[in-house]
Amino acid sequence: MDKALRNIIYNTVVKCRELLERDLALQLEGIYGIHADGTVEPLDGLTHLDAVGRADREAIGAFIGHKEAAGADRPEAVEHDVRESAFTFLNRLAALKLMEHPSRALIQPSVGAGDRSKGFTQFSLLSPEAMRAQPDGGYQLYLELLFDDLGQTLGVLFDRTLPTSLLFPSQPCLQQVLTLLNDPALETAWAEDETIGWIYQYFTPAELREQARKASGAPRNSYELAFRNQFYTPRYVVAFLADNTLGRLWWEMRGGETALAEQCRYLVKRKDS
Repeated sequence: MDKALRNIIYNTVVKCRELLERDLALQLEGIYGIHADGTVEPLDGLTHLDAVGRADREAIGAFIGHKEAAGADRPEAVEHDVRESAFTFLNRLAALKLMEHPSRALIQPSVGAGDRSKGFTQFSLLSPEAMRAQPDGGYQLYLELLFDDLGQTLGVLFDRTLPTSLLFPSQPCLQQVLTLLNDPALETAWAEDETIGWIYQYFTPAELREQARKASGAPRNSYELAFRNQFYTPRYVVAFLADNTLGRLWWEMRGGETALAEQCRYLVKRKDS
């Protein structure tokens, strides 16, 4: 993947992160009474929450408490929840884009055309009246069911029971994020497996890494350890390392008489070999 395409991915990820974090922070405050400054409204005062909503609020509160126990102050813990929720959702959408790409066709098209995607239109035909009763026409329900289905085999990425999976972007935010991901300038990126790796690396704000490094030469907690080392290793680097360690060991043991001599494309042969 060339640098020009990586730059497009970077700019897209930054915009998506900002949209998602802003939207999810508003939901956390407006629905669950958890504010960016660390203020947490009493659960008894959130009379608009049903039993499921109250359980979700308790789960989010427990997650924030866990972050505090690990050394974060309350505002930082709330920020971590928002950021990790946004990170999880963006990676899910990216995974769907990769899976639905014609080169893989692992799932029906579900996000490439938003709520006009083939997978959703077919799903809507199962119960048109039920879909019309949903505020967004049922698209969120469709994505949630798709997440649940994929979660049976892809585990944590699509597990909606996790605290960082309890917030779902508003319809306007979701549409904006999908518009960014479906930009024609990114079309070739979705054919590349490494795209998900660059999204992983580019998600953490550069200024956050810079601030942490200025404050301390070494990570001060598990959260810092994670984002300070959040770098993607391209496939060719992994192949080079494998070819010149395990590959070299086997090649030398066999005196060069092995199929690996052709398969290890990055193997550097010694002059005396």
